[in-house]
Amino acid sequence: MMKFDHQTNSFANTCRRSIRHGATLIDVAVGAALLSLVLIPALGLMGQTSQLLQRLDLQDQLLFEAERVIEQAKIDLCDPAQFATRRGTFDAVVVGNETTSMRSRLTIEDSLTPSLLTMDALVWEDRNNNAEPDEGELSQQLRTQWSQL
Repeated sequence: MMKFDHQTNSFANTCRRSIRHGATLIDVAVGAALLSLVLIPALGLMGQTSQLLQRLDLQDQLLFEAERVIEQAKIDLCDPAQFATRRGTFDAVVVGNETTSMRSRLTIEDSLTPSLLTMDALVWEDRNNNAEPDEGELSQQLRTQWSQL
């Protein structure tokens, strides 16, 4: 009886050893194909996301510069002589920004209400360096009114 038990245990051990726990080459190939179906579009989306984030960052910088142009004009217009005479469109200098390809333009004009001025600031990324806002160049525009009273 003991011999029979030994043979049974030996047979069970042989069966256990013959069971494979790994993947075959076909399993690996199918898994890689499925992974590539998911991974390749995901990588494309990551690239698009990176480009969109760069665009948003640039638009944020442009908006910040437009606010600076408006605030500087408000400070200048606190002088009664400037408030009475400064009208027209002016190129404003964008100072202190690490991006050198930005241009800004400020327009000051009389409003319909007396003693009220309308200020319009346009800041754009001048990619072709022609000092003019062109189609396809990112830009931000702010408009506000200012009174000396």
